[in-house]
Amino acid sequence: MVKNPLLKYTVEALLREANPNGEPYFRKTYFFKTLFLLHQALKEKQIDIRLPYCWYLHGPLVEQDTFEDQTGTQLQNYITPANSTMRITNVYDDGIIEKEKQVILIEIRKILKKYKTGPIWHEDYGNKLVGEAYRRAPFTYQRTYKREFLPYFDDLENDSNLYDYAYERISQNLFRYLDSLITQFPERDMNDIFDVYLMWDDTTRLKIENHESINDIKDLSTQYWEIFCSLLRIKQNENVLPRVVDRWEHEFSRAQPSYYHKLESIQDDSLQKNNRGETAILDPEIDTIVRRLMVYARDATTTLPKEM
Repeated sequence: MVKNPLLKYTVEALLREANPNGEPYFRKTYFFKTLFLLHQALKEKQIDIRLPYCWYLHGPLVEQDTFEDQTGTQLQNYITPANSTMRITNVYDDGIIEKEKQVILIEIRKILKKYKTGPIWHEDYGNKLVGEAYRRAPFTYQRTYKREFLPYFDDLENDSNLYDYAYERISQNLFRYLDSLITQFPERDMNDIFDVYLMWDDTTRLKIENHESINDIKDLSTQYWEIFCSLLRIKQNENVLPRVVDRWEHEFSRAQPSYYHKLESIQDDSLQKNNRGETAILDPEIDTIVRRLMVYARDATTTLPKEM
């Protein structure tokens, strides 16, 4: 049963316009970002397709259970095993008035025009598309963390010796990112994870000061992003079934204490590795107070380092 014919029409019209031949270039993640941008654009035209989505690890994510409930079609039916999108020949349009069709097609083509010319996708179109979606992220913190801080580690991985050779410069850059992030953290909305965030921040700084493996620091930062996003999707979602949000809340309530204890163990291990005769470490209690005070200095201007 199709409860939301407008959503189903919009999805299938988008796929037919973006990937008429079912080629591998319009991948699942780009499909989701484009659909999100289209949803936002259509709302400005007073057309609400009621897209069920949440903000998650890689940006706006279409929620599959609600999508199936609303369209009568599994979201995976539009995705190939290789995570590209399917070729659509017949677009569902029952109950859709012609004026709505025209507006939807105009907005689809307007968005796609930014990223492709005819059948040819522009260079780096995927990254630009994701960037455009992230410009609409609810928190500046998200954009800094996901689009700048985490990619900085990817740049360092291109040269396994770079961190050792340029430790002073790279560590300064990492500290500047951390200082910026703490002024951007959305404490009012994400208060349930604030103590976890402070623990992660302290542990990350300690690992940098210890000159520990850059891969370990990246892993720590990636794991923190996962727990952050497990709360983010609860706080920042639209048109998602209440039972799905309830499931997310249950998963978060189980995962957060476990992660916090794991983080404590990682921090203890780094403290043991630290040679206090060579590395100055702030008293943990004082350091946490300083971090909390920095949160309230959100109006301070901070210049982020350029990626190496």
